[in-house]
Amino acid sequence: MNTEPLRDEMAVFADLGTPPPRVELEGRVLKVRMYRNGDEVSLDLHDFGNGEVVERCGRALRKHVSYVALLASERFGNLRQWASTQSTSLEKSLTDILPPSGITIEGVRASDNCAFDIARLDELLAPPPREASIRVMLIDGPAGIGKTKAIEMIAYARACDYTTHRRSLVLHVQSRGRILSFLQDLMAFSLQRLRLSVMFDQIPVLVRHGLVTLAIDGFDELGDPNGYDNAWIQIKNVNEQLRGRGTLILAGRETFIGLRTLKKRLEPRKSDIVDAFTLQPTSADKASRWLCKKWASDDVHSTRDLLDSESYALRPFFLAQLADRKVAQTLVKSRGTNLIPILVDVMLQREGGKFGDMVEAVLSNDERREYVHRFLCEVARCMADDETDIIDESELIWLVELALPKEVGPDALALLKNRAGVITFLANDDLPGYRKFAHSQLLNYFLSMAAIDALGNNEVPKFVRRNVLSADFLAVFVDVFQHVAHVDPGRCEQFFDRAIDLVRNYLSIDRGARNIGAWLLAALSTRADIAGDSAALEISHLEVDETIIKGTLRQSKLRHVTVNQLDIRAADLRELTFENCTVNTALVDGGTRVSASFPPPTRLRLQTGVNVYDDVWDRAAIDAWLDGQGRSKQVIEQAPDHGPRHGQMLWLLERACRSSSFWIPQDTDTRVDRFVKDPLWPEVRKLLDEHGFLKKKKIGASGTRSDFVHIRDAGRILANDTEEARQFHKALAKAAK
Repeated sequence: MNTEPLRDEMAVFADLGTPPPRVELEGRVLKVRMYRNGDEVSLDLHDFGNGEVVERCGRALRKHVSYVALLASERFGNLRQWASTQSTSLEKSLTDILPPSGITIEGVRASDNCAFDIARLDELLAPPPREASIRVMLIDGPAGIGKTKAIEMIAYARACDYTTHRRSLVLHVQSRGRILSFLQDLMAFSLQRLRLSVMFDQIPVLVRHGLVTLAIDGFDELGDPNGYDNAWIQIKNVNEQLRGRGTLILAGRETFIGLRTLKKRLEPRKSDIVDAFTLQPTSADKASRWLCKKWASDDVHSTRDLLDSESYALRPFFLAQLADRKVAQTLVKSRGTNLIPILVDVMLQREGGKFGDMVEAVLSNDERREYVHRFLCEVARCMADDETDIIDESELIWLVELALPKEVGPDALALLKNRAGVITFLANDDLPGYRKFAHSQLLNYFLSMAAIDALGNNEVPKFVRRNVLSADFLAVFVDVFQHVAHVDPGRCEQFFDRAIDLVRNYLSIDRGARNIGAWLLAALSTRADIAGDSAALEISHLEVDETIIKGTLRQSKLRHVTVNQLDIRAADLRELTFENCTVNTALVDGGTRVSASFPPPTRLRLQTGVNVYDDVWDRAAIDAWLDGQGRSKQVIEQAPDHGPRHGQMLWLLERACRSSSFWIPQDTDTRVDRFVKDPLWPEVRKLLDEHGFLKKKKIGASGTRSDFVHIRDAGRILANDTEEARQFHKALAKAAK
């Protein structure tokens, strides 16, 4: 070890206001003199820092087997106290949860006996074997899949076993809804939550020597108004600071980073190790076994319909809500569009009954429900405007009167203010006196509702003008917009009219037009559902960071539109015309259909399995794939000709598979599922049933119980990539003749 690097490392541990550490070489011993915790300390590092270390403080003398052992000791890193504090703080949050599971980039499946293979991941997270190296592990997956819990489980296991196994401890750094100004700010807050004496500038030293693993959770949320360049630059700089025997974990959504992007951005050396662990949804069987521990197995059987392979219900957060039997029973009886809005409606209904007689005397059940909904929309909007995911409890009290549907007496108002901080949707934050949403998906839900109302009133909120909207938020926005379309189509049409007018006449130079444009594109398919043949629309001169399109689009046109990342998995864009448009990254799967004018993206992210992707950069390969998904008329013409009847049945099938409704009614008066009135639909439905792709249910809490169906493995049917799907399509073609 040279004197200069040693001086730099000791300097971050030296007391402020004292002379900098002095480092001298005497023979083979490096001698350090410094002030630490108010005491003058001398250190003798034998064998040029590679041998034992003798620590003297006054008359006290202590020997350490190595320099690394010195850094871990009570006077410096005090990692024993760190482990004790961390294990205590995490124990409650990890009690009685269903652990997430995953696969490595090599495709090694997590053990069935251990839902989340901690031992396997610990092996992958071992410090790099070579000096001057770094190990980077990407943990990715969609929202609610358990990325945060995975990191917490690793941190908890290592903290509990620290005295016996000495695995590196984990510093869990979370974005907390903030843009990334300085990564050090987030590190400092994480250390403050644990009440540790370690400072943020000491962390790189501890990580560099393999004592601490740095985990940055929600990296995809750390954008600023200029995009993600600043975040990547800081990560790259931190990467260089940790070089030695350091380990870095980056957690984020699987559609944003990807292993190839990570390697491209970090520019690792040959000695570095960069790997990925992709989290997977819990299997339906495993979820059922977990729910059986909560309530009777007969009741669990009734919820099996919700545990579809592509359902949100299989994600740990939503399974935790299903553990409440009353919530689960209400969800089973619901006929809504998707799980998130249904779950929120159930929670709102239950919350409205908790205010007591005094409030119930002045506010009806509907008014109480409206109050809670508006209150939480205001909370979400305040958080987004302040670029954080927490709110001061005193600020919650101010929002009560703003959310009330009418004036109430002082006694009832006092009760409502007292309950503001204990509403079911909110939870205590680690920072005393602050509250947060119980899950980011709930925050995104109410923020989406606030956005729809604001733009419908011709208002552009501050968070729309300033923030980078994440893909997790956009995915929830699509679900919320579809839900609103079912219950109030006029509200969606008003949103569209106002949004289009705002984009066309937006004069400010902030991010407002980009974010509104992202919402417009995300809502296109829902507008096609509610507007029918009048859905044709032209959107022009837009620049969008990221957006998502689901379902089936009607005839529309995009002119001079640039999208950095476009998620069109399982979407049908064959009637969407592109003119002078640019797409940098297209996120696709086997169910994607594109038009002849779809512009070839720079990168194609092809989903080949559950949260598993292949990055395609070669232009010829990208063109070939797009041609096979509908861009080339020649490819379509070469398909077997089964006549116009087959084409109509196929269209109905794809329309049903892309429907936003989880339960499709046998008959409907809504505009969303009107394809069921087609005379060929009963035949398509019968074929689906015969091949085991249909679940049937009679739904109705009271009165007449209606027939509903749910299509299993809709994505597989669209992609036609399994033997069962291929047999079904053969039967469909035969029936069409």
